Order: sequence, then structure tokens, then C-alpha cells
Amino acid sequence: MAKPRPRKPRPPLPAPRWSKMLYATLEPRYIGMFRFLLEAEDNLGYATVVDKYAAVLKIIFSPHQEREMRAFLAGMQQTIPFEVMERPAAQTEAR
Repeated sequence: MAKPRPRKPRPPLPAPRWSKMLYATLEPRYIGMFRFLLEAEDNLGYATVVDKYAAVLKIIFSPHQEREMRAFLAGMQQTIPFEVMERPAAQTEAR
């Protein structure tokens, strides 16, 4: 059997100028668990609390990892009930 050839290294992606953001709404009792699970996912992103009474979190991550972040959030919705929302400014810019 032929020995597989090593892959050519890809050039690194250019550094993004801006981070991507999503918002999540959930019950206030799940805020700590949400942040813990997100931070445990190998530096995928981080969350900050926008409104602790309405339990709105801002999720910040690299645009190069958007697919991974959305897949992670979809999987985490099986553990914690929450809703993901797009950034409001991004919706108005698309029009």
C-alpha cells in the first residue's frame, strides 16, 4: 500500500478586523452554566451579560469560527434551553 503524502501547509488566514457577535436569551438561572460550557469549549468564544434581569448574553467569537460556534450552540441547546438572536445592527445592514 502506498504511503500517504503529507499535506501542503495552508497559508494562515488573515486576522479579522472585527469579531462576530450573537445574542442569546435564556432563563437567569442558566447564565453561569452557559458561560461555563462556552469557556470550556477550547477558546471558541466568550459570553458577557448584557442584561442580567432579562438574561441576555452577548457571545463574541472569531468570524473564522462561525460554523463551529453555531454547531456548538445548536448542540448546547439540548442541555440548556436558550434562543440565539442575530446582532440587530447586522440585520439592518443587510437590507
